[in-house]
Amino acid sequence: MRKLFLLLGLLGTLYAPLYADTPAEKPKIKTLFDYKQELGLTEEQINKMKSYLTELNGSVKTSREQITRLENDYRLLIANDSTTTAQARAKLEEIASATVTMRLKDLEISRKITNAMSTEQRSKWKAIQAKVRAEQPAKGK
Repeated sequence: MRKLFLLLGLLGTLYAPLYADTPAEKPKIKTLFDYKQELGLTEEQINKMKSYLTELNGSVKTSREQITRLENDYRLLIANDSTTTAQARAKLEEIASATVTMRLKDLEISRKITNAMSTEQRSKWKAIQAKVRAEQPAKGK
């Protein structure tokens, strides 16, 4: 039954573009660097921020690989009828811990980037973000 659902999902994914009226183009999401002129970012600030983002990308990649391995371990674990709920809980707690670690790293880097800006630049950046968010259509409507 599960294989049937997977097959139907795959077929739907393959054939959906054939029946779509027009391909939906995703608008380019602007980043902090797209507003460097408006914010008055210096080359030193930009380089520092880029190094932070490089650090984050490496960390996220490693974390995602770890979470994927843990998720696979969990699936194998629960496929075994002799697995106890305590064993399943322990694996789920490992997954949760890895997820929390990844999200905290994201927060840490986000704060480093914010702190690399002056108070005036942070205020301008918050105003830009608020304006962009206000212009976005509401999700789910």
